[in-house]
Amino acid sequence: MTSFHERIYPLLSAIVVSSAIFLWPLEFGPSRYDVGVNVYLALFSCVFYVPYIFKKIDPFPFIFSGIFIFHQLIWVLINGVDARSILTCLVFISYFFGIYYSVLFCFKNNFLIFKKLIVGFLVAQICLQILDIFDVFHVYDFNTVKQYLFKSIGSTGIYGEGSHVAISLVPLMFLKDSQGRHINVYSILAGVSLLLGISSTALVGLFLLFVLMIVRVNSWRRIALSVILILGLVIVVIVGSQIFDIKLFKKLLIRMWGIWQILGGEFGPGVNLSSLVYANGINMAWHGLKDIVGAGLGHFDVYFAQSIGRSAIEKIAHGPLNKDDGSCVLLKMIGEMGLFGLAIVAYVGLSSLAIINKYGDSILSVFASFVIMAALRSAGYFHGPYILSVALIGVLWQMGTLWPRGPLNRGTGVTNTVVHPGA
Repeated sequence: MTSFHERIYPLLSAIVVSSAIFLWPLEFGPSRYDVGVNVYLALFSCVFYVPYIFKKIDPFPFIFSGIFIFHQLIWVLINGVDARSILTCLVFISYFFGIYYSVLFCFKNNFLIFKKLIVGFLVAQICLQILDIFDVFHVYDFNTVKQYLFKSIGSTGIYGEGSHVAISLVPLMFLKDSQGRHINVYSILAGVSLLLGISSTALVGLFLLFVLMIVRVNSWRRIALSVILILGLVIVVIVGSQIFDIKLFKKLLIRMWGIWQILGGEFGPGVNLSSLVYANGINMAWHGLKDIVGAGLGHFDVYFAQSIGRSAIEKIAHGPLNKDDGSCVLLKMIGEMGLFGLAIVAYVGLSSLAIINKYGDSILSVFASFVIMAALRSAGYFHGPYILSVALIGVLWQMGTLWPRGPLNRGTGVTNTVVHPGA
């Protein structure tokens, strides 16, 4: 007979997982410490998960958290006690526990409740976008899609930027329904929202994930097809921008080429701000690696004063735009945790690719894709659904289906209780 706590786990876990995709942009709290609704829900869920956590202890969340705590101790010994860094570390660990067990309990009901919830979220997102376009209601006082792309039409709804729509919703385009169909209510609704909030991140993300799911079958025919698709995209972008003067393709080409130019020290008068911020983040992450333990959690901006694009960013944006995130949470983690961060990013990145390669276009690959999108564009530790990829990796590792395998992830309570939806 199930307990009260276990009866509410399926719904609670689906709400928490959905919030990591849709509710992270809605932030509130004290100045400089405001966090998204997703964090509050994840922390709240931990209260209900406590009986399960200590009844069937899964090593992965404790090992993952232990790495952060160990890094924090070393950093404190070198740099001294810092309240912001310690608070960031503790909240992130608690947040991860809530997300990890939420993903685990979504596994147990084969993500059925989660799939129902996201339909409602997607409908709400599209409605907000339409209200914004017709100037009826605005979630924010600004709209980057109107400013940079269509001038008079386009909206981001719940999200603050077009790229935020992309990193959150592009993977849902690959979510299959119960009959295994790719064209379904999820892909249609997500596609409509992406069209209303179009961004270069969405175009690149869709193409990249499509290629990754083709390459996962180890055959020369599929690998050749993926190479042709990549070359085809490059040709389409170049021809579309240079010959047909398609503005969207021009913006995409400028951003992709701009990163390499900036890293090489070229700062032309028409430098793209997105490229500049991303290249600047790479440079700041390099500073973190050179310091071995990095700037410390919550202090990525330590390297901003000595980064390659500092003066240009301040001049273009009239302020230190993006100095705290470097345009990518993965770069932020490397910059703030040094070699520890690089090890985490490498493991999570390679594991996500391994999941996509092994499970193809299943819901597991959809969740693994969130960290792929985060590599293109993201922000802080609590922003965006990339954390779902990390939690998925933990659950699969705990089930003994992901490397490295050993005594800690063999024969645990998870292995015998989770439904595997990878088919």
